[in-house]
Amino acid sequence: MIDSMPIKEEWDLILPLLGSNAIKDPNDAQKILGVPDSMLELQGSNQDVILWLMEVTVSQCFGDIMRKIKEYMEKCEGPVMMIVIIIHEARAYSSPEVTSSAGIWAKTHKTLLNLEEWQHDDDRLVDGLVQSVVPHRWMDRLDITIKVWLHHPDGHFSFDDANNLYGRSAQLTPEPCTGMAGLEAILKRGMVAIRNSIIDFVEKECEHSQEDLRALREWMPPMRIFNWDEIVDRVHKASLRDAHKRYKVWHTANGGHR
Repeated sequence: MIDSMPIKEEWDLILPLLGSNAIKDPNDAQKILGVPDSMLELQGSNQDVILWLMEVTVSQCFGDIMRKIKEYMEKCEGPVMMIVIIIHEARAYSSPEVTSSAGIWAKTHKTLLNLEEWQHDDDRLVDGLVQSVVPHRWMDRLDITIKVWLHHPDGHFSFDDANNLYGRSAQLTPEPCTGMAGLEAILKRGMVAIRNSIIDFVEKECEHSQEDLRALREWMPPMRIFNWDEIVDRVHKASLRDAHKRYKVWHTANGGHR
């Protein structure tokens, strides 16, 4: 999507999507404000500007993540959009009891199973449970919520949960999805704001003509900014690995071996 923007080669601009890069305090280069999971940065010859930030968190850590976000949003100039993906496990995990089906199974299965041996082919966290071939609820259904905020014209982010022009929330799973139309609309507005930030940057930092900028001004984002199916699939795969780690810890604690 970003690649489709008509950025002139002679402007010498790079728009990398970075993962786990530290954000430094603009007033104190030794202070790290945060390390978001992903950020889109505009890199020019003389300066860099952060355009969007994304965090992925479990619901139990949402409050801590938001406190960190507010701190670096207050001190960083440039970001026009903030995206948070929140993953909530429908029921808290508890390890198998010795007398449970898994405990009985473990008495005759002492060798640790790798992920491929352990999982069921039809395990899909967004639809139901992860039982695995070791009979236990290793992970419950996952509910995925997406929150998006845009930079307000008066110069701040309003991190309240109200659905309005500058903040939206939608439930991606379980199906049926709710609030997705409003979410897609605010993401599209966010991409238009990013385009406008790039135009402002070019006007200040790069040699350009109005003809050069016309194509960029006319650029519009696609109707769908993110591939939500791909995001769900990535969450699913990561959570399967987490569920397998729970099994490994339990297996070792109950006398199993590798």
